[in-house]
Amino acid sequence: MGTAFHGMTPSVHPSISHAIFSTSAFKGAPVHNFAGEVLGKVDEFVLDFDAGRVAYVVVSVGGFLGVGEKLYAVPWELFSIRADEHVLFVDIDKQMLLDAPGFERSRWPDMTDEQWAEEIHAHYAQKPYWNSDVTDAGDYVGNDTFDKPDRDRI
Repeated sequence: MGTAFHGMTPSVHPSISHAIFSTSAFKGAPVHNFAGEVLGKVDEFVLDFDAGRVAYVVVSVGGFLGVGEKLYAVPWELFSIRADEHVLFVDIDKQMLLDAPGFERSRWPDMTDEQWAEEIHAHYAQKPYWNSDVTDAGDYVGNDTFDKPDRDRI
């Protein structure tokens, strides 16, 4: 199993197709969108220990030495990572990020508040992972009903 800590390059075992990094290796890493814009930088990863997964990436935007910056929690599902380059990509445009509910470093929201979490996911048009019909392994566990009457499930 490959492991990297504090920005070191992972050593990847040939039979394993993933790398494992400490979250601190990505703190301060740039966050880009697929249009090539730099949206901000990684401030924190928010973990859901009950689910055993990353829930949000907190992206820091603007400011200088922490003054004037704004923080945004973005659902993990929207991200792709180039681990070897320590760069994260998010599938949103800059205005969507800036229009999201943000917060100051000294006033973090209660991320266990279901109403807050649903507002964040709705802003990014994401179904909360805890309400998903698909497991992390990709297995469908829903009840085969249509989630929207005007759309067929393929």
